[in-house]
Amino acid sequence: MTTVGERKCALLLASFAAADRRRLLRKLPRESARRLSALVRELETLRLPLDELAGDLLVDDVRGLTAGTSLGLDQLVLLASKLSPAWFARTLASWTEVDRAFCLSMLPRENAAAIALELDRAPMPPRLIAAMREESAALAGSLSGAQA
Repeated sequence: MTTVGERKCALLLASFAAADRRRLLRKLPRESARRLSALVRELETLRLPLDELAGDLLVDDVRGLTAGTSLGLDQLVLLASKLSPAWFARTLASWTEVDRAFCLSMLPRENAAAIALELDRAPMPPRLIAAMREESAALAGSLSGAQA
């Protein structure tokens, strides 16, 4: 069984030129290089647009890590005071790199409890998560600007 990290790495490696791929694989421990090489061969047989998929993967991994698209704890707390518990729960769920428990501990107890209940609902699809991230970043920016 392979890990998510190995599959991501194989997808990125499959998008490289063969010589570059071989050079990078030689730098890895033998067992890791063997597993990744096998995954790359599998990907190549699928006839997928590997360059496009690797690009999408990189965009997804970077999203939320830049100052322009990432929300700080203070912005999340501000959003919690402006949004309903259901909407804020969805907003918080879309920022997967945020420690939910810590964020909830910064909120008034009754608000945090209502939000925690909403967080337990069904998971959101990836495109909804992306849309929520963009919308909450824009809203937090406008709210932060209004308070300045």
